[in-house]
Amino acid sequence: MPMGTTHRTINTVVSVPVCAGALFLGWTPAHVVCLAGGYTFATFFMNPDLDLNSLGYKSWGWLRIIWWPYQRILAHRCWISHFPVISTILRVIYLMWFPLALLLLLGSAAQSATREAIFDWWPVLALPVILFIVGMIISDSLHAILDTSSTELKHLMHGSHHSHRDNFFAHHNQAPPRRVTKHYSNRRTPSRRRH
Repeated sequence: MPMGTTHRTINTVVSVPVCAGALFLGWTPAHVVCLAGGYTFATFFMNPDLDLNSLGYKSWGWLRIIWWPYQRILAHRCWISHFPVISTILRVIYLMWFPLALLLLLGSAAQSATREAIFDWWPVLALPVILFIVGMIISDSLHAILDTSSTELKHLMHGSHHSHRDNFFAHHNQAPPRRVTKHYSNRRTPSRRRH
């Protein structure tokens, strides 16, 4: 699995042909900006590695508490957090709990004002929001592809379970836990004499 910084570097480089391709297909500059915004947001803040203490998780600063339940629920690299398209949409849905909790605390006046704003602005914001999420999906898909291809390549090169285990901890800047080895004495315990 590539390091977090490697993911960011590769995603940043790939963003150039992604945006150039969108312009080539006839997208307006505004739509490309929405796509690039979602792509960048997913690369630096909302990538699949939010299920552990990663660069993306730390980038949220004190707001990373939002993702604490997410980490407790999911194991790293499970399909919910790393499956392209589905994992992105699930993270977007999960993130909604935070503004919803704030609205509950602010009371009915804030809730009604928010509902009116959503209904008024949704026709205008629908396409930019969709393009933003598409950008996130592209970024997350590249992340998942890099993880999978890197792991498979290392398996082919090393052909051992231990190399994959060590690379997992190196990927997340952690030292692998010490293996517990049991030492057995060759000496037999003296048998009790019969009287």
